[in-house]
Amino acid sequence: MEKTKTKKGIIYCRVSSTEQVDNTSLESQERYCREYAQREGIEIIEAFIEKGESAKTANRTEFIKAVNFCGNKKNNITHFIVYKLDRFSRNQNDHVVTQTTLKRYGVVLRSVTEPIDETPIGKVMEGVISVFAEFDNNIRTERSKGGMMEKVKKGVWVWQAPIGYYRIRQGSNLTPESSTSPYILMIFEEYAKGIHTYESIAKYVFERGFKTKQGKIPHAQLMEKILKNSLYCGKIRVWGLDVKGDFEAIVSEDLFIQCQKGYKRAYTKINHTTQNQYFPLRRKILCAHCQIALTGSFSKKIYPYYHHQKQGCLQAKFIPKETLDALFVKCLNEITPSVKFEKIFKAIVMDIWQTNYKRMDENNAKVRIEIERLEQERQKIFDLHREGKYSDDEFLEQKEITRRKMNGKRQLLQDNHIEEFNMEEALNYCFNFIRETAKTWERLKNKNYNLTIKFQNQIFPEKLTFDGEKFGTNKLSIIYKINQQSGAEKSQLVCRSRGC
Repeated sequence: MEKTKTKKGIIYCRVSSTEQVDNTSLESQERYCREYAQREGIEIIEAFIEKGESAKTANRTEFIKAVNFCGNKKNNITHFIVYKLDRFSRNQNDHVVTQTTLKRYGVVLRSVTEPIDETPIGKVMEGVISVFAEFDNNIRTERSKGGMMEKVKKGVWVWQAPIGYYRIRQGSNLTPESSTSPYILMIFEEYAKGIHTYESIAKYVFERGFKTKQGKIPHAQLMEKILKNSLYCGKIRVWGLDVKGDFEAIVSEDLFIQCQKGYKRAYTKINHTTQNQYFPLRRKILCAHCQIALTGSFSKKIYPYYHHQKQGCLQAKFIPKETLDALFVKCLNEITPSVKFEKIFKAIVMDIWQTNYKRMDENNAKVRIEIERLEQERQKIFDLHREGKYSDDEFLEQKEITRRKMNGKRQLLQDNHIEEFNMEEALNYCFNFIRETAKTWERLKNKNYNLTIKFQNQIFPEKLTFDGEKFGTNKLSIIYKINQQSGAEKSQLVCRSRGC
């Protein structure tokens, strides 16, 4: 007498999202599948649970694991059990391909709620149900898109909030996020100056504390994505629509346009780039008498001069470029900090920094412990919901409370990004430029116009006055200012560390 082959099966359960149970809970699906297996005399070897992945395609994590598990001959699987066929697939092509694969493995598909088997009627039923599942999915997609389009027409952004925005509650419109939206504005304002690439603007904002949503270093691709995203100027552009958003814009429409490719080309064309590069002090120097900024040009297309034209100003004259450059170099040499000042300044800053760093590091360690505790609390909320101790509404409420707490703690770490900053390295980098200010300026002006302008502005935040012979007393950036005060007033700039 031939021995009856033992029936061994696996269970596959799925819901389409982690926050919305698709009519039937995972627990109920699995229970019904196990009851079916028991009635049919099938031994369940493994249960594969899919959380939050759509059945539009077969490219699902647990689904792939389940099919591969059936393909392993050592497991001797004979039955693939689902609650409904739409848990298996909502795409007719994927259904047929996967079914063929299972048959090759010697595995049959069974639905707890639908009459499918290897009989002619059972096969027809399976085909009809799988086609209907795909049709139903397509209808849902169309309805969903229609509903989303109606919201978009009303100025509501229905997708994930981009960096710089967040939602106060689920389903609400976008709101600028106080911690990140200033960086978005900074990105647009800096890029509009025309002195940055995507790479350099990413570095610029990172040095000032900007990170991605995942807390990582921003890259050039993210900068490009941000600068091309019309949401930041309050415009929704999808599906051929161009709608004014019913939410607060982070940047003005004019500023957004300035950062687009076509605008930049037009902007570059109307500026005399070659002349600007040859005259780095152009518009940086003011006439001390009439407060008009000097410009630069060539006399007879050969001789370069700085000048301004103001009728009635007695000092309106042409100054040879070499003359003004030499006077500017002399001014830079006069304000350059000494080696002694550099040594004392570094020592004081590092002394204060190390004290603050230690305190900051301790605080951050406490915050990370709090985040770990909240992660555990969050997981407990999910466990309690699965056990039925939380209703769906209670689950969503508790999850939202925990999420806000965790975001608050993560924001503390974001605000304390200073802990990851290497102050000693930063000071050395800074003084590499400051140590020989005049030589640095001369080197830059012969190589990189944009860096020259930035360097000048770092030294002199405001425009300089010039009376025709010398530069006036001008506002200096902090290091140069402290250096001037320490020399003039013999201040208490004293190093607390030994060896200074």
